[in-house]
Amino acid sequence: MKIKKTLLAILLVLPNTTAKSVLAEQFSFAIGEWPPFVSETLPGGGLHSKKIADVFGSQGHEVSFQFFPWRRSMELTKTGTFPATFSWSHLQEREVDYQYPKQPVDELNDVYFYRKDRFPAGLTPMSFDELKSQSLTVVGVGGYWYETVLKKHGVVFQIVATEEQAWKMLLHGRADIYIENDISGDIQKRQFLSERAEEITRSQPFRTIPLYILFSRKHPDAPHMMKIWDDGMTKLSVSGSNSETQ
Repeated sequence: MKIKKTLLAILLVLPNTTAKSVLAEQFSFAIGEWPPFVSETLPGGGLHSKKIADVFGSQGHEVSFQFFPWRRSMELTKTGTFPATFSWSHLQEREVDYQYPKQPVDELNDVYFYRKDRFPAGLTPMSFDELKSQSLTVVGVGGYWYETVLKKHGVVFQIVATEEQAWKMLLHGRADIYIENDISGDIQKRQFLSERAEEITRSQPFRTIPLYILFSRKHPDAPHMMKIWDDGMTKLSVSGSNSETQ
């Protein structure tokens, strides 16, 4: 009788254990360096990486992050080598190759960085048409959201391969403006320009944008991952709203 009871207890436990192991999955993301939001050297991989790990973890899943140059991260996701990459703004032309979830990762303020001696009276958050009319030159990293938009508006755009190159061009007067969000821009200018960072300042935000995970249209895990993300973010939002009303 004791043996039968033990066997019954094992059988009752096994289905739950099996269900948990089936539900627990690991998903990989292709990303790059963009501190403080995404970085191989920061705790948890940066603010956005940690948030994504927490959301997937709340749904019983694990994530891993593989770091590449940003253009490579996008290409690996586009071809389906990786199921997803983050964090990216919404561009309609990207919808051909990537799926956008309902829930963003974050919202950030984009600003114009410029030399203080180039614009002693400051620089207002102008439209791109105004940048063109004033014949201002923008430097930026190739493949980022602003490349297509600036060219569409006829703004003179100098393409470089890295953020460091962009900051050096701005510092040495080979461009008038560099576009970046205010938080990471302030970090980057200190990182790349050291004591000369004080020669650069920024405008007020010219836009506030949501940033998203891009899910591949060619990877079989992508639709499932997108649902996990949206469901997890929705549950966190509901939980946060409930805690505020208690």
